[in-house]
Amino acid sequence: MLRHQWAKQRGYLVLAPNGVMAYRHSHCATCKFNDEGQCSRCDCLILAKTMMALEKCPDGRWSAVWIKK
Repeated sequence: MLRHQWAKQRGYLVLAPNGVMAYRHSHCATCKFNDEGQCSRCDCLILAKTMMALEKCPDGRWSAVWIKK
C-alpha cells in the first residue's frame, strides 16, 4: 500500500489503464493458480490485483506498469 501512496504523490497512475487490466485479467482467467477468482500462489483477489498498476504477477505472467499522469 505504501508503494501506491508514494507513486500517487509523485504523479504515477495507481489504477491500471483499461487495456492493461484486460490483458492481465485474460492471463489470470486461464492460469492454473486461479481458484475461483483468487490466486492460490499469492492469495490475492485477482480482480483487485489486476486493477492496480503497480502490482505484478508472482508467476511472472505480467508486470507492474509505471505510467505518469
